Amino acid sequence: MIEINAFLDENVSSIKNIIAEFEIDKEFSSHDFIEKFTDKHESDYIEMLVKYKGSGNSFRTVHSQIALYLSSKKEFLGIYKTQRKESENVRGKIDFVQWWIRSKASL
Repeated sequence: MIEINAFLDENVSSIKNIIAEFEIDKEFSSHDFIEKFTDKHESDYIEMLVKYKGSGNSFRTVHSQIALYLSSKKEFLGIYKTQRKESENVRGKIDFVQWWIRSKASL
């Protein structure tokens, strides 16, 4: 089974490339990041979900771990937190999640 943090560390250049797709000084949500992440790493994302299928909260667990990774690496990734606010998740429900801004330092 795939370990989320290890996978993200091993693919940090891909993570930086995903972040580079967001406009500088414009907010994006953790959900926005996850949507782009799943486009690039679909099979790995599915493996992450399968790992937590017995929990009944596989989406929430995986998404929380991805968001925590962004938070722990924010300086390296060239992003900073703005606030937690509403965002539509992959299942069409509204959650309160972290929002980010890509800084000029990420170039």
